[in-house]
Amino acid sequence: MTQNRQQFVSTRKRQLATVSVGGWGRNQNLTAFTSGIRLGPITNVVLIVLLVAFLGLLYLTQLTKTSTFGYEMNQINIEKSQLAAEQNDLKLENARLQSLMHVQDSTVATTMTTPVDTNHVE
Repeated sequence: MTQNRQQFVSTRKRQLATVSVGGWGRNQNLTAFTSGIRLGPITNVVLIVLLVAFLGLLYLTQLTKTSTFGYEMNQINIEKSQLAAEQNDLKLENARLQSLMHVQDSTVATTMTTPVDTNHVE
């Protein structure tokens, strides 16, 4: 029994000697935990393919969202240009109507007389 105790102590001293050389001191946790789950090469390939597919879908959704905003902006610009053209037409119509009123109210128009006889060509 003393031999077993002696063997254990010498093993422990040997472990401490290698640990202190390796940079670890006393009262340090020397246990490294490893996962019991091992993934094979086929599983790694499948996971990588799924990750690439997910990133591709993410990229496509962002690209689609950007193009949708571009389409909406283009539609709004077209509508804006149509409304600007309609505004210009209304300004011209307003100016034409105001000029007719101005001409009818002018002193020249008030001094004009209506013709007595008018002949039309048939």
